[in-house]
Amino acid sequence: MPVVAGVGWISAQSMGQGRKNTPFKMGSGELPSISRKTVFKTPYTRFSRMDEFSKLGVSAIGLALQDAGLDGRIPKRRVGIVVTTVYGCLHTDLDYFETVAPENGAFASPALFSYTLPNCFLGEAASRFGLTGPGYVVSQQGVSDLSSTRAVLEDMDSDDFESALAGICDLGCPPDFPIEIHKTPGAAFVVVQKNPDAVLKPYGSLYLNQRQEIIFNGKKMLNFIELIRACLKVIPEMAT
Repeated sequence: MPVVAGVGWISAQSMGQGRKNTPFKMGSGELPSISRKTVFKTPYTRFSRMDEFSKLGVSAIGLALQDAGLDGRIPKRRVGIVVTTVYGCLHTDLDYFETVAPENGAFASPALFSYTLPNCFLGEAASRFGLTGPGYVVSQQGVSDLSSTRAVLEDMDSDDFESALAGICDLGCPPDFPIEIHKTPGAAFVVVQKNPDAVLKPYGSLYLNQRQEIIFNGKKMLNFIELIRACLKVIPEMAT
């Protein structure tokens, strides 16, 4: 049965990992400035070139992998990523358009252009951590947030994933967004393993029941934030 092996998040109120027992809260507010040293101890030259959406996603993925003991760089490992987003990279798209409009696009920014798709940061994370599994973004209009977790569990049933990250990632509502959705800014990820190793004790079991409800440690989860909170109630100790 799949288990949750790691938890990491960045919100306006806190940034942390489950095993460090960091208080968790994800509410409205301004996200913190994220630098390479915030999450990564070793040099990461590409980090400074990323847009803010990518920095947020890659950093939260890094925190979750660290919490699962999987952040060390190795050539390849078959770990996938599925992330749910409401606004995606629209902030970056708008910033890019600001460089296109003047002078008929003569000064369009190639640096911003390379991040004008919401799945760009998945490639950055895959490159940084040696992840070779499938990766994709689930765009949604609602805020239930469990689409990525459900997708990972369904793909594990089909043997597409052995290990994967499921998460949410949003910078906040862009200016003049046409749909009235108030999505809390921030990113959070859980590491899900179908056949967990013995390095770290997992947080608990995670599966889909016959009604396609997500069950964590015997309790139905209503949204992704509830899943994170349920994990943090069961802080596992390091395996001996």
